[in-house]
Amino acid sequence: MLIAGRRWLAGGVCVLAAVLSAACGRSTRAAVAPVAGGGPVATVKVDQGLVARRVAGIAGGGFAGYAVLPDGRVWAWGDDFEGQIGSAGGWGISLVPVEVPGLANIVAVAGGENTAYALQRGGAVWAWGDDSTGELGDSGYAPRQTPVRVQVPGAVVAIAAGTFTAFALRRDGTVWAWGDNTWGQLGTSAASATRGTPRPMTRLAGVVAIAAGAGDGYALLRDGTVRAWGDDSLGQLGGGGCGRSSCPPADVPVKVQGLTDVTAIAAGAYTAYALRRDGTVWAWGEGSFGALGTPVERLFADEPVRVSGLRDVVAIAAGSYSAYAVLRDGTVWAWGRGVEGEIGDGAKANRAMPTRVRKLTRPAEITGGGDAVYAIDRQGQILAWGNGDYGELGDGYNVSLDEPTGVLWLRALPPPGHERTRSARKQPLAVPVA
Repeated sequence: MLIAGRRWLAGGVCVLAAVLSAACGRSTRAAVAPVAGGGPVATVKVDQGLVARRVAGIAGGGFAGYAVLPDGRVWAWGDDFEGQIGSAGGWGISLVPVEVPGLANIVAVAGGENTAYALQRGGAVWAWGDDSTGELGDSGYAPRQTPVRVQVPGAVVAIAAGTFTAFALRRDGTVWAWGDNTWGQLGTSAASATRGTPRPMTRLAGVVAIAAGAGDGYALLRDGTVRAWGDDSLGQLGGGGCGRSSCPPADVPVKVQGLTDVTAIAAGAYTAYALRRDGTVWAWGEGSFGALGTPVERLFADEPVRVSGLRDVVAIAAGSYSAYAVLRDGTVWAWGRGVEGEIGDGAKANRAMPTRVRKLTRPAEITGGGDAVYAIDRQGQILAWGNGDYGELGDGYNVSLDEPTGVLWLRALPPPGHERTRSARKQPLAVPVA
């Protein structure tokens, strides 16, 4: 979501009990626009073995992408100004994936605005990147380029990252939160300070999936209903009663009105989504750019409204201001903001109604990351489209794409011994693609 030049992130994640991982987002930060002919430059050795590998999981952050390989290692690309891609080579931008050091046996990842999270087999959570509001959850309040252990006790089964707040779902159905609390998204008074140590949310039990918006948290309960808390300025909590006025934030989870039989949730910056058992998709919160998926664009909806023209949906995901649905027939549909190509239909235009994404069928996974979108295709390779200004697409360039395109390291690679350049320049990599 775009505010003041950079975007509010919503690291929306919908992971049912076995950690299927992932969703989206972005948040404000001082703009660091690419400079023609300049910018941070470093070289990155390309691992030739990656060409034969496949991807087990993906996530998007504010301006970065993340991939989990089947062997449990994590690779990242894009913006690294806060250390969020874990590149030991320095703070800057990487146009191609680099391995995040110190991680093994990872099963899922999530991206915040400038912080990333990894869930390890066995239930431990690791974090790296910015820590200005306690996002790393290690009580340190200092940025890290290498992962540190988040202090969540017990076995975690799912993670979700908001702008500057993170959530962990434990095996016992409880939710733990840490980081920014501007809107009460930690489940305590909105006037309270940030928190660098995870604490359990009160009045939440029986949770099977979680998601995070810019300043909100969402929980899907075992009974198929949804709870929300945090910022409600645009009806993001779905509790109704706002009319044309802004609702106050809620530091206690409230029930989203009119939703039953929900099987999955996802969150954009200020818009949330729910997939019901009957295959329909429902949305509430901000409606800018057509994010609600209704024929008539509206400022916001403080109760869920049905996304038009969709049925037989089996999976959903969200970016900052765009959303995605996978149908039973394998087609992928998108709506909302598209000026950076996020819709993936070959144009750079907003879509108020769901529009089919080109060159993508039956994805194994799909997730949004700010204004970039990622999917794993049937061969286990990553496709990316949308904004690429900070190398978010991982294709060796920092330009936007309006349809799915393969992430560079899973396509052709140069002969062994060659290097690629990572830079903020809008130009191809120094070494041609073979």
